[in-house]
Amino acid sequence: MRTITSSIIVERPIDEVFAFVTDARNNPLWQAASGLKEIRQEPASPVGVGARITEVRDVMGQRTENSSEVTEYEPHSRYARSQIGSSGPILRGEYTFEEIPAGTRWLVVIHIQMGGGATPDEAQLAANLQRSVAADMATAKALLERRVVENAR
Repeated sequence: MRTITSSIIVERPIDEVFAFVTDARNNPLWQAASGLKEIRQEPASPVGVGARITEVRDVMGQRTENSSEVTEYEPHSRYARSQIGSSGPILRGEYTFEEIPAGTRWLVVIHIQMGGGATPDEAQLAANLQRSVAADMATAKALLERRVVENAR
C-alpha cells in the first residue's frame, strides 16, 4: 500500500472551502482535468457519514466507475471516504482542514493499493495520482479564491 499527500493554502474562510470540496456534486468543477466525467451523490443533500458517491472517470482511455462511502464528516475539520463495491486502487481518501491567518490549509491523503502488494505499476500510479491531486486542488483553490463558486452547492 502507498500513501500520497498534497497540501494547499486557500485564501478563503474554512467554512467555504470545506462546504465546496466535500460536496461531491461540485467535483466536476475542479476535477474535470483528471478525467472526472460524471458523479452521483446519494443522498444528494446533505453530505454526511453514510453518503455514497459514485464517480465515472476516463483514465488513460478507459472508463472506470468507482463507489465510495463517506466514513468521516466533521464540519470545518475532517472528511473521509472509503471505497465500496469497486475494484479500483484507491482504498481511502481523507481531507483535513485547518483555519490559518491566510485562510484555510487543506490536506489530502490518499491510500492506494493495486492487487498483489507494492508493484512498479503501483509506484507509477502513485506518481500520476500525486500530480493529478495537486493539479485538482490548485483548480479548486483558483475557483474559490476568484469566488467563481459562490453559487455552487
